[in-house]
Amino acid sequence: MATRYSISNHLPTDRPLLILHPGYTNQHVLLASALRQSDRVPVFVSFDQAATSLQTAWNLLSTALNEQTGHPLPAFEARFTPEKAAQSALKVLKTVGKLVLVFDAVDRVDSPVENWIGAIARGLPANSQIVIGGRRLPLSLARDTSLHDLMRLYPVDPDRMLLDYLNQPADRVLLEVYGLGPGQALINGQPIDRWDGTLPRSLFYYFIDRGMVTRDEIFQTFWPNLSVREATNVFHVTKRKISEILGFDLTVYWSGFYRLSPEVDLHYDVVKFAEHVQNSVVADDDTASQLLQQAIDLYQGVFLGTLDMDWAKTRREELGLTYTEALSSLARLRQRQNKPEEALGLYLRAAANQPHREDLARGIMSLFADLGQCERAMEVYERLTNELKRSLNVTPDRRTVEMAERIRNCL
Repeated sequence: MATRYSISNHLPTDRPLLILHPGYTNQHVLLASALRQSDRVPVFVSFDQAATSLQTAWNLLSTALNEQTGHPLPAFEARFTPEKAAQSALKVLKTVGKLVLVFDAVDRVDSPVENWIGAIARGLPANSQIVIGGRRLPLSLARDTSLHDLMRLYPVDPDRMLLDYLNQPADRVLLEVYGLGPGQALINGQPIDRWDGTLPRSLFYYFIDRGMVTRDEIFQTFWPNLSVREATNVFHVTKRKISEILGFDLTVYWSGFYRLSPEVDLHYDVVKFAEHVQNSVVADDDTASQLLQQAIDLYQGVFLGTLDMDWAKTRREELGLTYTEALSSLARLRQRQNKPEEALGLYLRAAANQPHREDLARGIMSLFADLGQCERAMEVYERLTNELKRSLNVTPDRRTVEMAERIRNCL
C-alpha cells in the first residue's frame, strides 16, 4: 500500500535542524508558522543579500539577535572557523533560552556558512530548533553524516514531487525531472545548470518522456535527413555528452531498445500528472478531488515550453488536453459539492485552454446564471459563438442555444 503524506503548517519539532523542502512553493507559510511558536523565542535571519563569507553571516545573525532578543553576538574574530564561530555563537544563544532560529534564503550562502549553521545545530540547547528555507538544497548540510540523525526535510510527498533527498540510498541516483513548464532536472536535489547546447538537452528529455525507444525512432525524430551512418555518429556523440553532464549513463541498450537505466530512481512530473488524472476516474469523489488537485498543481506550464521540436509539440498538445480535462472534471466535482465559486474558476481556466469547448461554456454560463450574473453568462455565449465561427465555421449546438435562451429570458 502506498504511503500517504500530509502537509501541515504545524512544523515537526523532533529534530534540531529542519530544512524546508526547496521545491515547496509555500515555504513562506511554514516560515511564518515557525516564528509563531508560543513556547520558543523566535529569531529570524534572512540572507536576502548573498552571504559569501562567514563574517557576513555572523553579522546578520548578530544584528537579528540584538534587534529581536537584545543579545548580540560578540565581534567576529579573524581566526574563526565554522566550528569555532559556532561555539562562540552558542554561548550567546544558550542565554536566550528555548528558541527557534529561522534562516531564510540559505541558497544564497556558501559552504562555510552552511557548515557554521550545521555546527550550531549540533550544539543547540535542548528543545531549540533551526529552520532553514531556500530554493536549493544546502548541499554541505545534506552531505554531513554527523547531522544525519539531527536533521529532517519537510514536507516530503513523492506524489507532489517533494522527494526525500536526505534518505536516498548511496548506491542509487535520484533523478528528478520536470517537463511541465520550461524544463528542469535535478540529481540528488541539485539542479543541472548546463547542457552544452540544445541537442543534449532535447535528447535527454526525449529519453525521459519515452522511457523505451528504438534507435530507428530516435533517428527518425532527430535526424530524418541524415544517413544512418551520419545519424549514428551524431547520436553517440550526443549520448556521451549527456552521460558526461549527468555523471552516469542514463540509458542501457537491451533487446533492441534504449531503456532508462535500472540504477536510476526516476521521478517525472509528467508521469505523476497523468497517473493522478487516470486514477481519479475510478476514485470516490473525495479521493478524486485530491488526485485532480495534485495533478493541476503539478501542471506548471505547457510541456517543455522552450523546446521547439515536433515530438515535443505533439506531447505538449496531448498533455494540454489532459490538463483541460483535469480542470473540467474537478469543476464538476466542485459543483456537486456545492462550491460554485471554485467550480467557476476551474471552468474558466479550462475554457482559456480550449475556448471552443461547448460543454465548458455551458458549465460557465450555468454557474454565472446561478450566481445571478446573467449578463456575464450571455457574454460567455457570445464569445463562444464567435470562437466557433472563427475556428470551425459552425454554430453552437442545440443544448447551448437553449441554455442561452433560458438565461436571456431571465435578464
